[in-house]
Order: sequence, then structure tokens, then C-alpha cells
Amino acid sequence: MKPATTVVSMPVTDLERTLRFCRDGLGLETAGIDGPMILIELPNLSLFLIERQEYAMYAGRGGMPDAGGPAPGACIISCAIGSKEEVDETVARAKLAGGSTPADPREYDGSYVGYVSDPDGHLWELVWNTRTEAAAK
Repeated sequence: MKPATTVVSMPVTDLERTLRFCRDGLGLETAGIDGPMILIELPNLSLFLIERQEYAMYAGRGGMPDAGGPAPGACIISCAIGSKEEVDETVARAKLAGGSTPADPREYDGSYVGYVSDPDGHLWELVWNTRTEAAAK
């Protein structure tokens, strides 16, 4: 298999809140809300953030549990970014836009890493490492 694009779809509970977090907090470009979803195009990845009920239809389920955390099948989205300062700045903006952090960004295994949970509990990992393509720019 050699996919041209990878697509990840994740359920969210509030599109407006998610849009604010992704656009204003993480600085991701998007055309905004389109029906029951938000599309974010990243290099080699299309990310669809879909209202929970709509997501349940795609997933072949009649409903999603509302336990307050991420939905079944949730994932960690890892983003390699250009500097330690960018990690710190992005984490700070994401917190102001409705995200939460389990801890401050820190050095870990040769990298500088910050984690931010979006309003639906999906974990975003922001990584700076001298070996990443983003650090070379």
C-alpha cells in the first residue's frame, strides 16, 4: 500500500470550541466548520474533526459514550515543530484557547516535548528535536 494521503477522523463534542483550539491555539490553518466537521490539511495528512453523532454514523455505531474523555479509538497527534520556543509558545496559546496540559514542556529522550489535550481529550504532542525536518528549516 502506498497511500497518497493519510486521513485521520476524530470525534469532537463542540465544533466551535474545537475550531478555536485548533486555529487559535495550535495555529493550524482551516477553512472552518463545514457541515458536521472541520477539515485541516497538514503535510501528508488530512485531519477530519467530526461531530460525535456524525462520527458514530461513520463508525457504524448508534451512539458514542460520553465519559468525558476521548472516544474509543482516540489517538495522539504528534507534530514535529521548529524550536523549543515554538513548543512553549504553542502550548501557551493552546491553553488559552481551551486546551489543558498534564505538565509543562520538558526535555525527554533527546527531544523537547509539550503535551496539550484538546477540549475533547485528544492528546497533541508537540516535539522539537534536532533530527526532525521541522528543526532543519
